[in-house]
Amino acid sequence: MAIGDYPVYYKQPIRWLSYHAHTRPHVFYAIAVAALGPVFMMATPLRRKFLYDDHEPLPANGYPLPNRSRDKTLTGYDD
Repeated sequence: MAIGDYPVYYKQPIRWLSYHAHTRPHVFYAIAVAALGPVFMMATPLRRKFLYDDHEPLPANGYPLPNRSRDKTLTGYDD
């Protein structure tokens, strides 16, 4: 087989994928990303089940300030 010949999928699947990745990269990578869609859809439920839960949401109105007067002796970045 010459270098530029079109590879047959069933005989040389790796070479067929390499050929299409070089000749039509936009189609090849679009199909590759689309094939990963179901994997990405299952990633969040599996993470919640086996690894860790979602984080606690931040307060909507910001963090609460302490009910005391500000310390006047702080200097620089100590505050």
